[in-house]
Amino acid sequence: MGFKGVLLPFQKEFYRGVKTHKYAIWLASRQIGKSFTVSFIALDTCLERDGSTVIVVSASERQAVELLNKVKLHVRAFKTLKLEFFEDVKTNVHRVELPNGSRILSVPANPDTVRGFSSDLLILDEFAFVQHDEELWKAVFPMITRKKDSKLAITSTPKGKNNMFYKLWTEAQKDPLWYVQKTTIYDAVKMGLDIDVEALRRGIRNEEAWRQEYLCEFVDEAGTLLPYELIQSCELKPKEILVKDLRDLKGDVYIGVDVGRRRDLTVISVLEKLGDVLYLRKLEILHKLPFREQISILDHFARYARRIAIDETGIGMQMAEELQKKWGETKVLRVYFTARTKEELAERLKAKFRDKLIRVPADEDLREDLHSVQKTITPAGNIRYEGSTENSHADRFWSLALAVYAGSQEEPPKVHVPFAFASAKPYKGERRWAYWGV
Repeated sequence: MGFKGVLLPFQKEFYRGVKTHKYAIWLASRQIGKSFTVSFIALDTCLERDGSTVIVVSASERQAVELLNKVKLHVRAFKTLKLEFFEDVKTNVHRVELPNGSRILSVPANPDTVRGFSSDLLILDEFAFVQHDEELWKAVFPMITRKKDSKLAITSTPKGKNNMFYKLWTEAQKDPLWYVQKTTIYDAVKMGLDIDVEALRRGIRNEEAWRQEYLCEFVDEAGTLLPYELIQSCELKPKEILVKDLRDLKGDVYIGVDVGRRRDLTVISVLEKLGDVLYLRKLEILHKLPFREQISILDHFARYARRIAIDETGIGMQMAEELQKKWGETKVLRVYFTARTKEELAERLKAKFRDKLIRVPADEDLREDLHSVQKTITPAGNIRYEGSTENSHADRFWSLALAVYAGSQEEPPKVHVPFAFASAKPYKGERRWAYWGV
């Protein structure tokens, strides 16, 4: 099938690479049309050979459905050309069947469910983001070894070095059987992609994320406390976890407060404990607010909390003293940041992510803050935990770590909340500070 007017030059290059090689691998930037390209290649393969089967394996159920939707988009485009062949195409959520007996199956990356298929073309989409990638590779590779002329195409944005995609990319560059292509966001723009790179760059607050997601660099996460994969494994959609009113919460509430110093943010993390799992229900960001207004807001939140842990380093000391004076030592825990306390807080938070005992909203600012913290060893042999993004000194990380710490301490006696508090209206001026997720 001709692709004139359908694919951009860098997309055509990968198309040709798949056609001319047994194996093809594409290291590609985000937002340059990888899925659009491979969905076109999948349909083209089915049209060239009657009775062929193309299997597309995506990192998740959602991505599998989205990729097949792009195949359907191509089908609809050909229908507008009044091509009779495409009138009889049959589709469902995971399958497209053509009148010539060819079919495209798009499935999520589950090693147990993909076994047993044979394929003329196997496509592994966003392979660096697949969980249990080694098991999946063992399950899918036989698909293309049963037929002599079967082909394999792999695409992904990089995600560190600890995965099969990095291993295959490294090995493929030395093997003539492989077609290898790398396309950064700048490469794509040079070849016709219409996108404002500078505006895109301004939207990425973390230099490491920019290098990995758009410049296609395999960033080594060896010193990163919370790798992206670990964070994302505990993420939920914001609408599934955030609440507008703390009075709606049924479990115990624990709050962590990282107090801003100079230009830093003051961040309030509100966790609800249900069973053994902590849910981040609200993340309040206070930026450049007067001390008295911050105290008023914290006092409002304290009404709903079983326990609060607050950073009393620097200007946080007065705030912590006032809160503890009003609510008591068993409810308000004052935490002075030292190397040792930072280590305890950071490792406790990491354990919650590792054991899948915490859930957080999928939000770029939060994710970048969590990922920014690095564990390093100084020349003197001391361990340090430091991190920052463009607009934060990992304030969200430390606020969440403090909330986890608050929830881990021995339970004090239940504090009676007066009826007036239980039905209290939002604190005065609340609308001035937008609740995250409202």
